[in-house]
Amino acid sequence: MDPIFQIKVALPTDQGFLGHACNNKSCGQYFKVHIDDRKDKMCCPYCGLNFDKSKLHTSQQAAHIKEAAKAEALFFARQKLQEMLKDVARESRGTLSYKPSPIFKQHVSPRYKERQIDTQLTCPQCNCRFQIYGIFGYCPSCEESNLQIYDTNWEIIKREIASAANQERALRHAYSDLVSAFELFCANKAKRFNVVVPSFQILFDARRFFKESAGVDMLAQLEASELLALRRVFQKRHVAIHGGGIIGERYVKMIPEDRLLLGKKVEMALAELELAAAATKKALTCLVKAIEKKG
Repeated sequence: MDPIFQIKVALPTDQGFLGHACNNKSCGQYFKVHIDDRKDKMCCPYCGLNFDKSKLHTSQQAAHIKEAAKAEALFFARQKLQEMLKDVARESRGTLSYKPSPIFKQHVSPRYKERQIDTQLTCPQCNCRFQIYGIFGYCPSCEESNLQIYDTNWEIIKREIASAANQERALRHAYSDLVSAFELFCANKAKRFNVVVPSFQILFDARRFFKESAGVDMLAQLEASELLALRRVFQKRHVAIHGGGIIGERYVKMIPEDRLLLGKKVEMALAELELAAAATKKALTCLVKAIEKKG
């Protein structure tokens, strides 16, 4: 019996980085990993789910693989057919003759290029080199979330604000992105505790969770002004997404310092966001140290 016919298709890279698309339908985001750092199992840096690397092809890669594999299979089939006809002619002892024609393999060139991404990292835990676009929470190789990831997320947020034509809209997205960066980081750290985790979009629920699970108050070291800025970012983000941009009773209940703003349009400011980002870094650093100490 002939061995299994295997087809290998080379995919183009961008300076050694190969594109991937998350197979999670609710995520589906694009990222790149250096070909020397890919593993059989990888993690989506955005949603954190694990997949076999063969399940992370982009639609363009999949189309190229199908077309190239079809050309290889056709060439192989024609070779086998010629071999069979040669055997028949040989066994006929001169009754039949067969003169094979030249067979040429179709060269299939990729019809696409990998997307350009401007944020590249090397994981300090496993040295995996990867590229991402937007807010993310995990190393695709070792799944670790570290403070470098938070720092990179904050740099992405600042870069998007600086390049935006509409600063009001950019700040609205930035408030949401900062909360997402906090949420993803906490969700990653919470995986080591075998308990039901809360929504880390709620600041004090996150505080309560890690107090009970890790024995640390991640907000304890914040100055009053830092904590207020962080609380405001969380609540203003909620108002912008769910409250039509108007401060309501829920916001005032959570931020009584702003009770005079009831019924007014929520205002976002870069200085407030920067203070909240610094507070977030301080809180996450406290969390990481406590978890590492706990082992």
